[in-house]
This record gives sequence, structure tokens and C-alpha cells, in this order.
Amino acid sequence: MLKENIDKIVRYCRQYQAHGYMMDERNLNDGFNVELPEEKFIRQNIEKLHLILFTGEAGDGKTRIMRNLKEVFVKYEFHDLCIDFSALTAAEKEQLIKKIRAVLSGEAKDKMVVAANIGAFTQAVLKFDLSLMEELTKKREDVYLCNFENRNLAENEDVFQKIVEDFLAGDGKESIVCKNYSCIHYEKCGFRENIHKVLSAPGREALRAICNAIYLTGGHLTFRELLSLISYMVTFGQDCEERRRYIEAGGEEEKIKYYQIFEPKADALLEKVSRMDPALKKGSCPKEIDTKEKYINYRRKNYFEAQVNYYEMLNVDYLVPFYQVLKYMNTPPYHYDTIQDKNLVLQSLKKGINKMSSQGKSDTGLVVTDTPVILGTQIRTEFMVMQDINMIWHKYDIEDSKAGQETGKFWNKFYLSYRSPKDRRLISLLIDYQQFRYLMLCSEDYFVNRNELTVEEHAVNTFYRKILQEREQVYDSILIRFDNKEDGTCDFSLTVHESEDFFTGEKTRSVRIRKED
Repeated sequence: MLKENIDKIVRYCRQYQAHGYMMDERNLNDGFNVELPEEKFIRQNIEKLHLILFTGEAGDGKTRIMRNLKEVFVKYEFHDLCIDFSALTAAEKEQLIKKIRAVLSGEAKDKMVVAANIGAFTQAVLKFDLSLMEELTKKREDVYLCNFENRNLAENEDVFQKIVEDFLAGDGKESIVCKNYSCIHYEKCGFRENIHKVLSAPGREALRAICNAIYLTGGHLTFRELLSLISYMVTFGQDCEERRRYIEAGGEEEKIKYYQIFEPKADALLEKVSRMDPALKKGSCPKEIDTKEKYINYRRKNYFEAQVNYYEMLNVDYLVPFYQVLKYMNTPPYHYDTIQDKNLVLQSLKKGINKMSSQGKSDTGLVVTDTPVILGTQIRTEFMVMQDINMIWHKYDIEDSKAGQETGKFWNKFYLSYRSPKDRRLISLLIDYQQFRYLMLCSEDYFVNRNELTVEEHAVNTFYRKILQEREQVYDSILIRFDNKEDGTCDFSLTVHESEDFFTGEKTRSVRIRKED
């Protein structure tokens, strides 16, 4: 029955007065449940695993997945289960770290499962066993390390669809059919309209784009927050009785339609969504849309009806080109030479980097004038320092050993890297959404203040200084300038570009001649 289903769904909404139920849901056997990829992987690989480590923040689902797998852990003799690492004393944390080390080294045959806040766990590792984290991240078959903070619940369409459908209609069609014929809102039930829209393919994909945009722009949506967001889009924090009183008191039905999820609210999660409001962007609309309020409602509703260009309609600067680049990085070979690659967005990004590193000039090079006397006074030569450095754009998690192999995870960031000829060490500039946006603004000649960005991986000039320290020969290009051009001569540059594939070692050389005026 729809009423009973609404009574269940609304309790997951943070705006509902009885939201505390959701905090107790982990202790109930009849609560909402769905098998996510992490749980499925463990079930399929449990026989070869000896250490399982879940990290994340509150609401990510660490306790839930451990509860779901309890019988599996018992069957395969995982006796050491730490449900909350943060609750341990300092002595207990030290003892647990030592036990993990013993399992990894083979000294202990125990099988362990640990759930921890990533910050608390990392702090303990740094204090008690500095090299343990490196051992944990070696891609061992007997270790499964799952950081829920890196998980994007909207990444996979099938997984997202299953979450939505199981949450809203897990009990079948009966759960979305109302048989309360005496209800004064039976013929025009807002709950029913909202549920049908979220369950429909266009509505579900529109919601998925919102959740994906949160991840792409650097946010994190926990499993608990996703359920709260879906619940809010359906109920707006009201059960059937509260909705009836709201309407009878003169409340506007327009305010509780699914597309009003963009309406600003004093809630951290809903604030992220409201900032993406399509109504904040200018766009075409029918002639009858002649007021601000009508325009807002039209733009919001049209977002869920359009079925295409979801990311383009959201009010997020450079979201579409950023998403395009991430998809590009997620295709083989996962690394692209900055000189040879012709991706238009990456070329604009490179232009922004160049401008930022050269204080507004069009190139990154440091100019050294060194004209031989034999050429006279009419010709001037300028050697360019760091103009044609062999660098690549590449996927965030790519490694030498993974060259040409699909890495699986769709990351919300990527790298620009130079490889040192001395030890083949990668010197990298991290490019996430914030960095991408700054560089694109710079590329388009907007004033950009970078003083507030202190993350070392984001520092463009520091990135170039590190490269310069590694270079044995810094003169990459020569620019020939003619003072007198009446005879038809023109300035030109000559560059020898030596390229080595970062992973295969194959070397190529090309001479590039470019007209400069």
C-alpha cells in the first residue's frame, strides 16, 4: 500500500521530524537493504581474502555491509571483527595495527575485518607502523581495501537503478498503489506523482546526474545521504497525515513537486543540490513563461523532462568539458602526450596552465637571448627554456605496470605528469574540478586569484620548478626574429621534440617549425 510505503520512506528523510528512526535502522532486520558491488565482490572472493578493511565516514554503510556479510564471515572463519576502530583505546589500536602487520607478513593465520574512519586509521598507522599503509595498497589478492569516500554511488547506471527501485518499490507494485479511496487527495496524490517520476528512466537519470555532479565537483555522497535525498524528492519530509494538514492549511502543492528539489534549504546536502539549480542559468522558454516564478518552475521541471544534456542544464561552471575530459582519460591508453594530443578541451587547459605559469604571457618559456655575432644585427635568436617538455595527461590511478590495461574506477580527477630522466619518477600536477575550473578561467582571460589554494599538488609554478631541477638540457626551442621584414621575411621558431612513450619506452623525434607573426 502506498501509505505504508510513504510511512517507511519518509523516515529516511533528514527533514522528517522522526528521522531518528533512520539512525536505528542498522539494528533492524526489516530495514531497506540492497547488495552493492563491494558486498558482491567480497562474496565472490571471500575464500582468498585474509584482511578486509572498510574506511569511510559516518553513513557510508560500513556497519551495514558488515551486518549483511556476518554469516559469510562466520562460515569462512573471520573471527577478528572490528566494527568501530575509532572506539578503541590507543593501546587497543596499537595492538590491532600489530595484528594486521602479522597477518600481512604471514606470521599470523588469522582472518580480519576492520571498519574505520579513514582519518583515525591513518593517524594510528602513522603513529604505530609507518610503512603499513604502503603494504596495504600493494594490490594483494588476500587484502581487500575499500575506501567508501572514493565511491560514487551514481557511477554505475544499473547499481543506481537498483538502489532507487529497491528503496521506493522494493515490495513490488503494491507499494506504489494507493487503495485509500476515502483520501481527499486520492485523485491528485503528490506522493504518487513524485514516486512515478523518480522511478521513470528520465527522472532517475536526471537524479543520477545530480548525484554524479556532486562527486565530479569534489563532493561525497554517502549511502545514507543518497537515501535521504531520494526520500526528500518524494516526500519533502512529510508523511500522509502531515501532507493532508499542509494542504488544508493552504500550502502550495507546487512547492512539494519532485522538481522542487532545487529549492534552497538550510541543509548541507540540499544546499549542494540547490547550487546546481537549472533556474539559475539563462535559457529559452515558451512565451507564456512571463514571470520569474514561472521561469524557475519551468526550468526545474524541464530538467527532469528533457532526457538529454543533464550536465549542460545544471548550473555548474565547466562541468560538461570536465566530464568530457574525465571520460577521455578513462579510455585506452589512459595517457596522452601533451604535444601530440589534439583534444580541444585539453588544449584550452594547457593554454590556461601556460598563462598562469608565465604571468599572462602566451607561453610558459623563459626567454634567453643569445645571438651569435656572425648573424649580424638584423637577426635576433631567442632560446626558450621549458617550452617543449615531454609530458602526458593521464588517468589518476594509472601506473607503469598498468600500461594499456583498463583500470576500472572512474575518477573525478586526473594528472599532468613529467617523468624524470634520472629515475623515471613521475612529477605530477593534480587536476580536479576546482583546479580545472581555475585553469579554464585563466585560459579565457578571467582574473584568477590562486593565493587561497595551498595544496602542493595544485601549485602550477612549483610543478614547473620541480621539472626544471630535473632537466639536464633546458634549451628546447629557438626563435628567429628579424628586425627588418621588408623583404618578406617573417619570424619563426624551430623546436626539436623528442618524445618517449611513458610506458613502452619507444622514442620518437620530430622538428616543428612555426610561423610566429
